[in-house]
Amino acid sequence: MLSLDVVEAFNRVSHIRLLHTLKMKRTSSYIIEWTRSFLENRETSLIFDEQTSDMREINADISQRFLISSILFLFFNASLIEKCEALKIKIKVLNFVNNINILVYDRFTEEICRTLSKAHDVCAKWACTHDATFASEKYELTHFTRKSKRFNMMTSIQIESLIIKSKLDVRVLEMQLNTKLRWDAHLQQIETNHVTRMLTLSHLEVFTWKAIFTKARQVYSAVVRSEITFEASVWHQRDKKDELSSKERRLETLQNQALRHVAKAFKRVNIETLETETYTSSLHVHLNMLQNKITLHSWINDQTQEIRQACELICIRLTRVNRVISRSLVIKKKVLLNVFIQEDAKIQSRRRWYTFFFTMISTSDSIAITQYHKDQWNQRWEKYRERVADVNAISAQRLHLSNKMIKMRDDFQKAESILAMYIRIECIDLNAYLYSRNVSGTNSSRCDCEWSHQTTKHVLMHCSNWSHLRSRMLQDADFSNYWIIIIITKSLRAVAKMMIKTKLLKQFRVTKTLVL
Repeated sequence: MLSLDVVEAFNRVSHIRLLHTLKMKRTSSYIIEWTRSFLENRETSLIFDEQTSDMREINADISQRFLISSILFLFFNASLIEKCEALKIKIKVLNFVNNINILVYDRFTEEICRTLSKAHDVCAKWACTHDATFASEKYELTHFTRKSKRFNMMTSIQIESLIIKSKLDVRVLEMQLNTKLRWDAHLQQIETNHVTRMLTLSHLEVFTWKAIFTKARQVYSAVVRSEITFEASVWHQRDKKDELSSKERRLETLQNQALRHVAKAFKRVNIETLETETYTSSLHVHLNMLQNKITLHSWINDQTQEIRQACELICIRLTRVNRVISRSLVIKKKVLLNVFIQEDAKIQSRRRWYTFFFTMISTSDSIAITQYHKDQWNQRWEKYRERVADVNAISAQRLHLSNKMIKMRDDFQKAESILAMYIRIECIDLNAYLYSRNVSGTNSSRCDCEWSHQTTKHVLMHCSNWSHLRSRMLQDADFSNYWIIIIITKSLRAVAKMMIKTKLLKQFRVTKTLVL
C-alpha cells in the first residue's frame, strides 16, 4: 500500500473544476447552483506589518469551517479514484479527504511496486491538471502479509529521484497497521496516547475543584474509553465467555488504571467491585455490545453482502493469471466458496430474525442491545457475589448492581464522594485494613478504644471515642442500621462528614474547612 497526502488540500480547490465535476457526476442542478452560491463572493486581504492590502476575490478555496467542505473535496478528487481504478489492474483506492491510500494485491512484492509506480504516474497527471501537490516527504510504503518470510518485504519504489522504502507499520486515518496485520502497532499507539489522556484528566481534576467523581467518570466514558476501544470491533471476538484475548487484556489494563485514577481507589481494590462502584461495565462486555451493534447494522444494511462480493472479486482476480493453477488452489477456492454459501445462509436467517425483532421495537435497536449487555454484566456481578459471599464480604459486595450509587454522589463534593466510596469498599486508611496489608508503621489492627479491629463500621457505629459525633450523624442520617445508612444519599453524606471530622484519615484533614 502506498499512502499519499495532498498539500494544502482545501486551499487549492478550483471552483470551476469542482462545479464541472459535479456536472459530470450528474448532480442535481439545484445542488450545483447551491454550491456555486456557497463558493462565490468570497474575498480576502493580507495584513502584514500593520498594513492591510486591498480585498481580492478568492477563486480556489474551500473554507474548512463547514461540514460540507469535506464532502465537496471528495467530489473534487473523485476523478483521481476513477482514473486509478480504470487501469484494470489489481488495485483499490481508499480515500478520505486529502489522505489517499493506493492498495494493490498480487503474488509478488516486485510486481506490486511496479503497479504502484503506474498508479502514482496517474496521480501525478491528475495533480498537474487540478493544481494539486503531493507531499513527497509524507509518502509511505508498506507490504501486508501474514507470511512475511515468503516475500521480499524490503522491496522499495523509485519515483523519479525519490526512493520510497518499505516501513513496518503505517498510519491509516487513526489506525496503526503493521505488515502482519496483527494490531500490535495500533495497541501500542493506544497505550502511548493513554498516558497523555490520563495526565490531561489529572490536570482537569486538580485545577478544577468542582470536577467531582461523576464528572470525571463522564469524561472517561465519553472520551477516554472511546479512544481505547477505537476500531476494537474489527478484531474482537464476540461472546467469548469470560476468556480474554491478549489484546483485550492490554485494553482491560488501561481501563483498570483509568478507573482507579477516576475513583481515587487503591491498587488492592478488586476490579469487579470498582466497576460496580463506578458503574462502568467491564471492557469485554462493552466490546461485545459494540460488536453486536456493528453486526446488526451490517446485517440490516446489506454491508455483509458487499464485503463478501469484494472478497470473491479479489479471489477471482488473484487466480486470473496466465499460469497453470495448481489443483490444490482450485480445491481451496471451492472450499472458500462453500464457506461463503454456508455463511450466507446463516446471515440471511439471522437478518430475518433481527429485522423482525427490531421492527417490533421501532427505533430502539441500540437500546435493546445495551439492555441485553447490562443483563450480561448483572449476571457476571451476581456470580462474583456468590463466589465471595461470606461473613467477611465488604459492604459493596452485599449490594446488587445499580447506577443508584452514581446518582447518590452526583451532588457530593470531591472529598465526600471519594470518602463515600472508601467506606463502601472498606479499603481505607484504618488500622484493620493497613495491618492486613502489612503496611510499615502499623503494628496492630486495634482501635484507640482498645477494640480488636478498627474498621469503618466500628468507628462510625460503636467506637466510644467518637460518641459525640455519632449522635449528630445518626440524627442527620435518620437511620441507625449501618447497612441502610451506606445506601441512602442523605445518610451516606452524614457518614462521610463524620469520618472527616474524626481526622483519622490524613489525606482528608485539610478538607475540613472546605467541606464542613
